[in-house]
Amino acid sequence: MRFRRFLAPLLAAPLVATLALGSGCETSAPTPRLKGQTHLTLIHTSDIHSRLYPYNLQLGQVDAGLGLGEALSIANVGGAARISHIVGRERARASRVLHVDGGDCFQGAPVFNFFSGEAEIRALSAMGTDAMLVANHEFDRGALNLGLQLQNWASFPVLAANYMLEDPSLPGASPLGAVLQPYTVFNLDGLRVGLIGMGNLSSMTSIFDAPNRLGITPLNTVEVAQFYTDLVRPLVDVVVFVTHLGLEVDERMIQNTTGIDVVLGGHNHIVLQPPKRVRDCSANFDAAENSYYIELNDPNAGGGKVRRYCRPRDVVLSHSGAFAKFVGRLDLVVSNDPADFPSETNGVSDYDPVNGFEVISKDYRLFPVTEDVPEDPIVLATLEPYAQSLDALANLDLLVGYARDGSRRFSTSGGDSPLGNMISTAMWLRLGVQTDFSLTNTTGIRADLVPGPVTVEQMYNIFPFDNSISKMQLSGVEVQDLFDFVARRSAGRGCVSQVQIAGARIVVDCTQQKTPDSPPGIATNIYIGARNPKVPCTSDAQCPDKGLGSCDVEGGVCWQPFDPLASYELATSNYLAAGGSGFRVLQRNTTQFDTQIQQRDALIDYIRAGEPCTIRPPCPADVNGNGQSDECGKLLGLPATCTNDGVCDHDEPIDCKVDADCQKLDKDFVCACPESVVEGDVCASDATRPCAAGTCVLRACRDDIAAFQRTVCENAPSAAIERECEQELAPCRTAGETCKYLACVDRYIGNFSDGRIRMVGQ
Repeated sequence: MRFRRFLAPLLAAPLVATLALGSGCETSAPTPRLKGQTHLTLIHTSDIHSRLYPYNLQLGQVDAGLGLGEALSIANVGGAARISHIVGRERARASRVLHVDGGDCFQGAPVFNFFSGEAEIRALSAMGTDAMLVANHEFDRGALNLGLQLQNWASFPVLAANYMLEDPSLPGASPLGAVLQPYTVFNLDGLRVGLIGMGNLSSMTSIFDAPNRLGITPLNTVEVAQFYTDLVRPLVDVVVFVTHLGLEVDERMIQNTTGIDVVLGGHNHIVLQPPKRVRDCSANFDAAENSYYIELNDPNAGGGKVRRYCRPRDVVLSHSGAFAKFVGRLDLVVSNDPADFPSETNGVSDYDPVNGFEVISKDYRLFPVTEDVPEDPIVLATLEPYAQSLDALANLDLLVGYARDGSRRFSTSGGDSPLGNMISTAMWLRLGVQTDFSLTNTTGIRADLVPGPVTVEQMYNIFPFDNSISKMQLSGVEVQDLFDFVARRSAGRGCVSQVQIAGARIVVDCTQQKTPDSPPGIATNIYIGARNPKVPCTSDAQCPDKGLGSCDVEGGVCWQPFDPLASYELATSNYLAAGGSGFRVLQRNTTQFDTQIQQRDALIDYIRAGEPCTIRPPCPADVNGNGQSDECGKLLGLPATCTNDGVCDHDEPIDCKVDADCQKLDKDFVCACPESVVEGDVCASDATRPCAAGTCVLRACRDDIAAFQRTVCENAPSAAIERECEQELAPCRTAGETCKYLACVDRYIGNFSDGRIRMVGQ
């Protein structure tokens, strides 16, 4: 028997007790009922994804436009202590105020990998969060872990109305049934606010399996939303929903219900600036009755529907971003005075007393969480033990490589991205994997690679999930089914590719349908592997089939069309292999083999195997008739070849004595020589000092690695000790030697987009 937690609020006594207690403080006399216009402030955070500590981020146009800094600059953002300062400051500037977190505070940084959500819940408790919603990533370590973390550390109500939970007294059951509640009520100086939570369903595909290991039965979004709205509406003044359903489902929920005032949404990692106004009770119109209506299940009709006629109202819908980059503040003026709601037609007020206080006006402000925001010392002290433990447990500052220009996880074309190509190539070519092609989900890549030093911590930010690489055999028909599913999924998400691949090339048509009744999206022009023998090309027209995407211009060869009757080996993540994100075509495959090689480790090893950043000057003209490669060798003074890209490539480092030896070839390089380096805030070289063995290194690499090394000394107790620390560390000398061998993340290891996924019909 399942524990029907969601029916508990039907008991009147607990609800009355909650209202009497308000926010938990006893009062000697009941608070008088309010009349007329009243202010309400809602502070909203969502999708923090374990970004409890500040981190560096290369800003895109959207983040720059929202106030994080200049586009393409590297900004230090995020951090729970900074968020707490903003929340506390805005609380002090308002009278009736609530701070609500929209879930997905778990998963996204190493602190979750090592502490399973304890630090996240403690941080939210320390900042005085009023209520939190449970979302999909809270279940990443299982329902039992979530229940224990909430029981141990949560000092606030934890909401989820659309989950029916198992009885926590049953053997092996999680304690969630005793922890989660569908709603809570706050009495804010006489304004009674009902807060109802709606957890995520779309990303938790396992809960639709019966039985499922989470002990959760999902409930219909519209039915549950209307049920709890009807339940609390007569007893509160304002109904606020905090959701993790995604923007599209939020809008659909509002349009098919009546009585909601505000929705604070999450899951899509977007900011609605300004918030949207969505009309409720607007999905259906009855011309005969000249009225809008909503449809609900009729409990007495054996599965039938019953209509409820209603008047559409504006509902405020707000999303406040993700990854601890923003805090949203929504100021509302609400009223229960009919004079504040004049009719647009006959002058008679449209106000319905059933709806309590309705929103008259709103003002929304978004506060960027940047490095100029002070840190709350209470939250800082709460998180300090976890930071020290991470230093002891994992060397997160260990260098993996150097990214001269960084790497983006999304493509401007909507197809393959530089970071996605590099990751899928790392899976495809990994020793012990080495399949025909590889595929990973774009949404599983959680962060861009920021320009500068690449650390193990950044690898955790890119791949917070401990997903491993699985191999399986696919028939040609299954390959077509796989890419058709990718096409349909991509077409439904703005015609942006939902996968990244290596070893294959495809064209995704977002407008075509496989059958008249099927959703749009088909995969065409599927190529797997280069032709054998190789056919050189510079355009599709030079390939035998002349198909769109058949020529790999970057590699200069034509690719082989896939054979529906052949068999292919695929490398993918164990998450997708298990049917995650709807990949049922992979879930039902019986040839799966989990290599136990984590995607994160494959990427780290792939980058580390690359060459250091080196000088590759343009190929000189062939003046002696011996070929441009011979001219490259003379220019560099070592064996070199002229590539198809027209640059001189070489395997050996370029020796030097002074900076000028490097800068005559490329002004961005300097001579790294331990004998002649001059320490300082900016690294320099002294040409008068003799240099025994110098090597040309990228100037930016030496400067950035030196700055990275100096962070070791930043928290010294005094300036004198900090100087002594830097003298012992010798950051410029250490950085110069490091850059001689540190792998370079550039196009030579596949950090580029090459059109292997082409999107048609955007």
